[in-house]
Amino acid sequence: MRLLVAGTGSGCGKTTASILLMACLKRRGLDVAPYKVGPDYIDPGFHRRVCGRASYNLDSWLMDEIEINRLLMNDADISVIEGVMGYYDGLDTAQMRCSTWELARLTRTPVLLVVDASGGAASVAATVKGFQTLKPNSGISGVLVNRASGERHYDLIKQAVKEYTGLDCAGYLTKQAAIELPSRHLGLVTARETPDLMDRINETAVMAEQTLDLDKVISIASEAPVIVPAEATRCLARRDGFRLGVALDEAFHFYYDANIEALKDMGMELVFFSPVRDAFLPENLDGLYIGGGYPEVYAEQLEQNAGMRKSIKTALENGLRCYGECGGLMYLGESIDGREMCGVLPISCRMTGRLQRFGYVTVEDRTGLVFPAHEFHHAFAEPTGDAMCAYKVIKASAPDKSWACGYEKYNTLAAFAHVYFAHRSDVIGRFWP
Repeated sequence: MRLLVAGTGSGCGKTTASILLMACLKRRGLDVAPYKVGPDYIDPGFHRRVCGRASYNLDSWLMDEIEINRLLMNDADISVIEGVMGYYDGLDTAQMRCSTWELARLTRTPVLLVVDASGGAASVAATVKGFQTLKPNSGISGVLVNRASGERHYDLIKQAVKEYTGLDCAGYLTKQAAIELPSRHLGLVTARETPDLMDRINETAVMAEQTLDLDKVISIASEAPVIVPAEATRCLARRDGFRLGVALDEAFHFYYDANIEALKDMGMELVFFSPVRDAFLPENLDGLYIGGGYPEVYAEQLEQNAGMRKSIKTALENGLRCYGECGGLMYLGESIDGREMCGVLPISCRMTGRLQRFGYVTVEDRTGLVFPAHEFHHAFAEPTGDAMCAYKVIKASAPDKSWACGYEKYNTLAAFAHVYFAHRSDVIGRFWP
């Protein structure tokens, strides 16, 4: 069984609805496998805490259909996929590439549409009707009403939706059922930074159980066809015995679960360490992986940990193969907002008040490799010396726009682009030959 929770637009409450559905289904005794449409790192962290298992990203730009199907195969009782943005919003308004709608169509997953009921009744049905008829095969199988004022309000909407669209509603959430979570420039504060998260979710889930129609939700999810193994095969080259250091702490934790699992499946030994707290790198490493995160938030602590910075710089100057991604790139540079960093790459980074790059890109590497990626950052990197760039980065929504990135020095390669490589041995081999 699987279900995709989509929204009419950003801010309609689909993240709250997805988290509470996962929590309520777990409380019913079901094993829930969580997923997220798109390249987001933060929502999967919340899913992981609620469901107790990895949350995989499903992205039709970053991965092919075979990889998407592979990720969807699991041993859980039910899969719940959280959508991204509005249901039809993607790279363009004609083909709606990389939208939640496209993902639902590719995976043949029934959709539960979350609608904001604030200040409306029959007009909510009109909104649903528009989403239902915009595409001949919308995939919408039911409606979840969010921010209803109460049972009477919900009943009015439920009747109108049934009359004008033929769709059933699967319950409602009140305005009081919102899970208030703080945010920062890249989105919500992460799950690891919210110590009372599960107490708050469980408390709200008790309320949600009274208003959600979980039987209807399960019935909709049961409509999804089973994915057969032939649709989901993957082959990765073995890298047995390769000892890879992976930065993991409050400053660096933006990793796709599937990427980490792929490295393990290849036979690599992953050695996790903290650039914030550990005094030096783990010993006997064959490679280094410093992913994204919030190094700008923890810049003072990273600067104060001079031992780790020196350990990294020495190892990379001596030829250790390193791949840094977004926050990892910033840490490997000389400074972040004046705070001293590792000094491996001749760049200085500063935070700005707006997004510098946002969206899907294609990377053309100097070695001839071409692969999809995603950028989302407020940071600006300014070269302070001769910085060689290995990447030509092309904007997916405007292919006439491109820029240089992929700073390379010694055996270190680092870039702002986030890369999904769980099905690409060739990309993994580029980062750690």
